[in-house]
Amino acid sequence: QVTRDAGKTWKNVTPPGIGDFTRISIIEASHYAEGTAYVAANRFQLDDFQPLLYKTTDFGATWTKIVNGIAADEFTRVIREDPVRRGLLYAGTERGAWVSFDDGSNWQKLQRNLPPAPVHDLVVKEGDLVAATHGRAVLVLVDLSALRQMSAEVLAHPVHLFTPRDAYRIEWGGGFGGGGRGGVPGATNPGQNPTTGAVIYYHLTSANQKVKLEFLAPNGDLIKSYESADSAALAAERAAAAAAGPAAGGGRFGGGGATRPANAAGLNQFAWDMRYPDASSFRGMIMWAGGTRGPVAPAGTYSVRMTVGDAAPQVAKFKLMNDPRSTATEADLVAQFDFLMKVRDRTSAANDAVKTIRNVRAQLAERVAAAPRLKRTADAINEALAAAERELYQVKNQSGQDPLNFPVRLNNQMAGLAGVAGSGPYRPTDQSVAVYEEVSASIEVQLQKVQKVLTDDLNKFNQEAKRFGQPPVVPKAEDPPVTPRPTVTADADMMETDHAA
Repeated sequence: QVTRDAGKTWKNVTPPGIGDFTRISIIEASHYAEGTAYVAANRFQLDDFQPLLYKTTDFGATWTKIVNGIAADEFTRVIREDPVRRGLLYAGTERGAWVSFDDGSNWQKLQRNLPPAPVHDLVVKEGDLVAATHGRAVLVLVDLSALRQMSAEVLAHPVHLFTPRDAYRIEWGGGFGGGGRGGVPGATNPGQNPTTGAVIYYHLTSANQKVKLEFLAPNGDLIKSYESADSAALAAERAAAAAAGPAAGGGRFGGGGATRPANAAGLNQFAWDMRYPDASSFRGMIMWAGGTRGPVAPAGTYSVRMTVGDAAPQVAKFKLMNDPRSTATEADLVAQFDFLMKVRDRTSAANDAVKTIRNVRAQLAERVAAAPRLKRTADAINEALAAAERELYQVKNQSGQDPLNFPVRLNNQMAGLAGVAGSGPYRPTDQSVAVYEEVSASIEVQLQKVQKVLTDDLNKFNQEAKRFGQPPVVPKAEDPPVTPRPTVTADADMMETDHAA
């Protein structure tokens, strides 16, 4: 029935031939044209399981049946029109979901990981498609941006980068783990949070191509770049990320866990975590309540540049938006980003100094092994560097629990500020700024001590080493090579046991 006078009069506009006692399940009025509407109906209670979808463009005077492509025994419950792309339709049937790119002339499955279940209703909400099923929960197809841009022309190109939708600067957490709702054993698992970050979609006609994604700041500067691996390496990385569970990213490739773009044939997804590069680290580093993650990029318009093989790069822009629930001003959040970048860089300076110290000491050991008469000079340098290292890092840490027994040192104190100042959207507090200045000054004292040893004392050592035919020690902010542990044979092990006895 249709009324055009606010309900004073009604007219029967039931599609002819739809059959008596047919249930009209959904009527969807068009967003784009007056008089256009879509109807989903069904007759399953009459043992008739055919899909029934209709379209009118003249207020119901005439109707067109639009079910081409839908299984003949998959009766329909709902049809919805996309509010952004005209002609893009979604339908829910007794066994799943369908999509049409041509206003219902043709349909194809939109099932993906949706279980075979009755889809009683669909709604498009802020760029997501939400499906209400009968008995199989509410499911969300997150981010319709690629579907809205999909076309035969796009699919005909060897490579295509879709324009990403804008992303909020929010850590969604990647999903919930555990064995039940609210921690109740045996209860149904709760839902999963969306992927954190800016989600990038791209289409490849052939697999195993080299894919490079570069993320650019509003001024065009490069923030981070990622390159794909071959299929075997990518599969191994995905398996490792999935095995690590939600705490390590839960298999959300790009946003946590794996950090390589996929390169499968068809549609691929990559989630940029919106973060600037991490602070440097070193092998075996253990911290307490501190880390090396880079800060989240401030709000603004960013770009992703995709290069596949030798093809010309493709560029797309997107926005990072502040959490609308926050009361922080733009100036507050810019101040927070600037502060976190200072913390990151100072953490890197401390950690690079530790790497340099360890690298130099490893080289000194090599020179002394080749020329024992260098030992006295090397010992003096070792002692001075070791003293600085002990101030910069808690060298007694061997496990994650050791910081409970041994006090944290300067690099950990600085890194801890990142967690405090970055725990929410707000300007860094006066206390955080004061701690930064104090710890930064202490780090600078140790850096200067290290630099003095590396210039004055090490130069003297290298001159002495030259007289013994040894190459100079060259400081590098790199982890020293791993010294392989000696292999103990069964016989040697038994001899050691006999000797102890």
